[in-house]
Amino acid sequence: MDTRPYMQDSAAEEFFSRLERGEFQTTRCSGCGKIHYPPHVVCPSCLGEDMEWVDLPRDGTLLAFTQQSDAIRCRMPDVLGLVELEGIGNVITRIDAPLEDLCIGMKVTFDTWTSHDGVALHQFRPL
Repeated sequence: MDTRPYMQDSAAEEFFSRLERGEFQTTRCSGCGKIHYPPHVVCPSCLGEDMEWVDLPRDGTLLAFTQQSDAIRCRMPDVLGLVELEGIGNVITRIDAPLEDLCIGMKVTFDTWTSHDGVALHQFRPL
């Protein structure tokens, strides 16, 4: 039984399939060369439909973080953070570390985890 949530398009479906394999990737338009995260089926910049999959940076910088007590997929309490990926922008993600061990500006690295309902998701942890 497929435990993944409803996917709005084939790019989202492929993104989660790649996460299940430990890959952190998104799409780049072959026409204009722009990288888009989250991945897209059609380039929002030039409307090109020739999208290719490229690796996202696996290391980033923690810009902000918080501990939350209610979530659909995260464990409670869990830490969520805003991670800057060079050349891509910011990603909201789970942070695999206790709140008291984190600080703004620290370097973090990509990892995956599986939610309680069996969905492979991305997270980052301190380097």
